[in-house]
Amino acid sequence: MPESIVPRTPRGFRLARWLARWRRLLSGACVALAVTGAVLAVRPPDEPTVEVVVAATDLTASTPLTGDDLSTRELPSAHRPDGAVDEVAAITGAHLTGPVRRGEVLTSARIAEDAAAEYGDDLVAAPVRIADSGVLDILTPGSRVDVLGRAASEELAMGFGGAAEAQVVVADRPVLALPNQGDTFGPAGALILVAVSADEAQRLAGYPDPGQLSITIRS
Repeated sequence: MPESIVPRTPRGFRLARWLARWRRLLSGACVALAVTGAVLAVRPPDEPTVEVVVAATDLTASTPLTGDDLSTRELPSAHRPDGAVDEVAAITGAHLTGPVRRGEVLTSARIAEDAAAEYGDDLVAAPVRIADSGVLDILTPGSRVDVLGRAASEELAMGFGGAAEAQVVVADRPVLALPNQGDTFGPAGALILVAVSADEAQRLAGYPDPGQLSITIRS
């Protein structure tokens, strides 16, 4: 008997019926795959991104940075600012050169600790709030100053004439920056950043009242 007229087996009938039932669905799936492939072929690839550190909140230069002050964000590589910091740990504990707004990308130019390193590996940037804000008019970054402070107990530091004697707290240190002083309703006095040793920074921290600190300018 010729092969073309050989009866189909029950299994052959079931396969033919299954193919007939799903033929339209399979055809639609093939068309969808073809369209998807064409779209992917002409769509430009996603732009590469990089991770940068940003301010998690509005920040000032008066305190060192903590992990809570910072967060990270993905930016297109082409939009990454020069000198952008890419790790939170890299600047935790550092000081800013001035106020920073929430969401601003932090760059090396914003970190005062880098400036302090130029004057010595053992120096850090310390904020100093002095009594006379008028001195800002004659100070510039790089000026060298002595920071003077009144003793906590005036009775122990009374000089001739009944006035409290000022003591040298920090001698011959460079000014790193003169941060934006903000509005006039903030703390009295003026804020400056000075490169000091860790021990000197601890001594300065003992003078929270700006009325206790003043400076003399060496150069």
